Amino acid sequence: MKKKMKQYIIPFYGLIALVVSTLSACNKQLDLRPENILVEEQLLEDKVTTERLLAGGFEAQFEAESSVFTMADQSTGIAYLDANNYYLGNIDANNTVALKIWTLHYKVINIANVIINNLPKHAKFDITLQKQFIAEAKFLRAFGYMRLAVLYGEDALTNDQARGVPLRLNAFDRSDASQIIPRTANKLVFDQVVKDLEEAIPDLPTSYPEAQATFADVKLRSRAVKSVGRAFLSRVYLYLKNYDGVVTNANLVLGDASYVLAPTPAEVFPNNSTVKTVSANIPFNKEVVYGYPLSWSTYEIPHRFGYIADPAFVQTYTVNDMRGKTMIIPSTVPVGKLTTSKYTSPNYYDNIMVIRLAEVMLNKAEALARKDGVNQTSVDILNAIYQRAFTSAQKPALYTLTSFASKEQLVSRILQERRWELAFEGQDRFDRQRSGLAINPVLPANRVAFPIPKSEIDITSGVLTQNTDY
Repeated sequence: MKKKMKQYIIPFYGLIALVVSTLSACNKQLDLRPENILVEEQLLEDKVTTERLLAGGFEAQFEAESSVFTMADQSTGIAYLDANNYYLGNIDANNTVALKIWTLHYKVINIANVIINNLPKHAKFDITLQKQFIAEAKFLRAFGYMRLAVLYGEDALTNDQARGVPLRLNAFDRSDASQIIPRTANKLVFDQVVKDLEEAIPDLPTSYPEAQATFADVKLRSRAVKSVGRAFLSRVYLYLKNYDGVVTNANLVLGDASYVLAPTPAEVFPNNSTVKTVSANIPFNKEVVYGYPLSWSTYEIPHRFGYIADPAFVQTYTVNDMRGKTMIIPSTVPVGKLTTSKYTSPNYYDNIMVIRLAEVMLNKAEALARKDGVNQTSVDILNAIYQRAFTSAQKPALYTLTSFASKEQLVSRILQERRWELAFEGQDRFDRQRSGLAINPVLPANRVAFPIPKSEIDITSGVLTQNTDY
């Protein structure tokens, strides 16, 4: 007897609808109906329904990351909260945000596992496309496990054998209690992330030439193409201190003509202050390697990134640096505060930038500095990112090799550039964590790892164990 699709096959409605559809000349939207009435075999045998399921994975990833983005910069003092429990470490096992991040990333992983393991059994369409869908699913799984491992793993980046997160590589059947598994050592989780990405990249597409001209570019920057996989792998390798791997993958992305560093950082983030409805169809800047195309959705799926910039952080920018001068703007809610111009739609329909070429360049610069010490390539990259943040009449003096007395000074300056350049993009907490720096001056070391959600521990009858000191 065929089984009905379980809850991990979610009704598809929203964000990525237009990214996955084959678009007609007269209508860029596709009427997507819920797929939970199909059995697994029916769902996976057809290209369209399989692609809708895959799109559900991308949508769920956005839902999960929408909480990570704000929390990451609120943890380090870039963004401000009146009661900032992420900064203080005052979250517990009942924290709703910690639960949301956990459950939504595992939702992504479960969708990916369905495709990876079961598509070859049921698919009745082109084998090359099957491989592409499986590769995209592996990207989704790798992204999810990387995020979970760094957030919830004990001593995640310093102790290979400490408790990480449950590593599930098969779809979870809620009716089978024997499938409940304990936490896996950190190293095994990170090894799987790298394995998934390295296996995925050869089968990922380079572009989408079959799509309409305008929409092809949106798909290029919101689906897992080769350069997206390589850019993310360069980030992963930076976390894992595989600096040769960082440089190799960064170079491949930097050699892809589809991606171009914008003349100024402001050009990457359009002024969306008049964007109050869905389907605004805002194009991505060519600097964006990977992002969430919220402005293209026909459904109301806002990001809700209502940042308040911490004045102390804003004051760290060099005088005349547009990232602190003109890209930090007065907030309308609440009045009298500062916010970022990276998200200006009053109804939160901005596209979200997840990986930019500037990050990939800084990945390479940092990896080379950590590996080779003070070197010309790292200094040149630092200059390229820093100099573009100033008008032509206000550019500071170029850095040279003699500007840095040691490897440590150059690495520290690159990390500062990342903090300025990627502010309000959900990176700073993790940059500090992977670099062995304090997340902030007051967060206790035993509160760097998030608590495992209590509801998850309870439902497993203790098979899933809590992090120490929670």
